[in-house]
Amino acid sequence: MSNIYLGIDLGTTNTKVISVDSSGAHIATASKPTNWQVMPNGRIETSAEGLFDTIIICIDEVVEKIRNKIANLTISGIGITGMAESGVILDKNEKIVSEPIAWFDSRGEAEMHALGDAFRIEYQSKTGLVFKPESSLSSLLSLKTEGFDFNRDDIVWLNVLEYVAFRLTGTKATEPSLASRTALYDQSTLSLWRSAQKVLGIKDSFLPPEKYAGEAWGIISNPLLNSVIQGAVVTVAGHDHGVGAAGSGVTGDDQLFNSAGTADVLLRSVSKTLTDKQRFALTELGVSAGRHSLQGATSLIGGSRGGLVLRRALDLLGARRGDELEEIDNNWKPERAFHDVIDMSQAKSISNDIQITLTGDAGPNELWAAALDYMASENRKMLEGIDAVVGTHKTALSAGGWIKLRSVREIKSSVIHDLSFSNISEAGAFGAAYIASWTHSGSGDSLIGHINQRVKILNSQIGD
Repeated sequence: MSNIYLGIDLGTTNTKVISVDSSGAHIATASKPTNWQVMPNGRIETSAEGLFDTIIICIDEVVEKIRNKIANLTISGIGITGMAESGVILDKNEKIVSEPIAWFDSRGEAEMHALGDAFRIEYQSKTGLVFKPESSLSSLLSLKTEGFDFNRDDIVWLNVLEYVAFRLTGTKATEPSLASRTALYDQSTLSLWRSAQKVLGIKDSFLPPEKYAGEAWGIISNPLLNSVIQGAVVTVAGHDHGVGAAGSGVTGDDQLFNSAGTADVLLRSVSKTLTDKQRFALTELGVSAGRHSLQGATSLIGGSRGGLVLRRALDLLGARRGDELEEIDNNWKPERAFHDVIDMSQAKSISNDIQITLTGDAGPNELWAAALDYMASENRKMLEGIDAVVGTHKTALSAGGWIKLRSVREIKSSVIHDLSFSNISEAGAFGAAYIASWTHSGSGDSLIGHINQRVKILNSQIGD
């Protein structure tokens, strides 16, 4: 009987499930779009049960693919990673009373402005997050404005990954790397941030007890689910950026990881907890400092909407895929001039909006060059902030869908020194699967060593 492990990556654009064997070698993958409901006034939401159903569909598809290769199999472990800021509120009957709001939904911006500068300073110092309407707190503040009663003893918050784990095992728990993206979590005390608690009016029980990545949430015993996954141990692997870094083999303090997806992210880990002063200095430069999914470490994350800007530029050009995309990519040159005809800027506020001004004879190639320049400029700014605190990295690795394009690889290499590119796609899902295999093994080996050994095997399988 073969032990198989699944890694789930609940991403902004797509939901992926991959399977690996006990050595870490890849077996099969399934992927479906992550469905968002675009509503009036720029509101973007989704259904938590819809997300769960998509994951189950992907699991069933992967299981069928595995069966074509392995006759006698057992799914022994499932790890879950993905986006951190979106979540649900459950009542005492475990009914959803608030559905997930997209991390890129800007609601709550006015409420955050209204809290004043003293709150902003404490927010950045304590939560380690940039003061923008991307945290869970901004969405929750908007719900309060709309009349939601947070002063209840019977409600709890679960990130969407934690909700999936709850649906699989019945366990409600908080994974710290996810909690540190909510702005409900005080990085200096590693507990509920009292100022957030006060402005919302939530009880201490709003955040369930903690479980770290690699700890078991429980085992699956739901007869309505595929029989092959019954008895599988489930763990929440944590925030996708840290898990993706680990799944690519980036686990050291001297390494930089770039996740070039919808959110374009630079990540460095630090094996300590930062001071309030350090967190504030970083966030002023657009870099957050929260918990890493690898226990005991801090993640320094510089994130931008670079990938989203690239996607929107391609949408405007009707070149999202196929020959049109290839032509845009092939036509890009580092020296292409665009500043005289296109201006792309982001307001100096907590707004996420990016303004594009077209003048003169702006064409498709100029728009693509401007979008790439925006991505590179954001990368450069984040690097300066990270380097100021932990020094310059020795090696850098980039993974993600955008690095398939030559133009993206070249412009990133011009900004990030000693940059190489990973052949591992879906690194977050692989990292989640490897953490799940460690959870199931119960061995005394270190989690980092366990992951790194399997990344080596995966790289040899796909061609390092």
